[in-house]
Amino acid sequence: MVPSPAGTGGGRIEAVDDVLGVPLGVGGHPFETTEVDLPEGAVLAPYTDGLIEAHGRDIDQGAARLRAELADVSGPLEDAADRILARLLPGPPHDDTVLVLARVTRAA
Repeated sequence: MVPSPAGTGGGRIEAVDDVLGVPLGVGGHPFETTEVDLPEGAVLAPYTDGLIEAHGRDIDQGAARLRAELADVSGPLEDAADRILARLLPGPPHDDTVLVLARVTRAA
């Protein structure tokens, strides 16, 4: 998912998973590359399904919760990732769980 830059889109979230094919962390499968134009300040947020899918919680509900959290990513990304992980995983994860946040900045 890609949240829009702070202050530029009101937390607009765009999913790019439909163009990537193989989910993050799944090996041994052919994959394609793609290019996505990201505006300055946008945050790229690749994650594994362990973050949004849990026993007793629908994966679509988990994805909606993640989108809501990503709509307000500001400040240091490490702090934002810690906050998101704490809110989405109130206890120990039952599956592998990865969340990476990377902010787009252009070289001067």
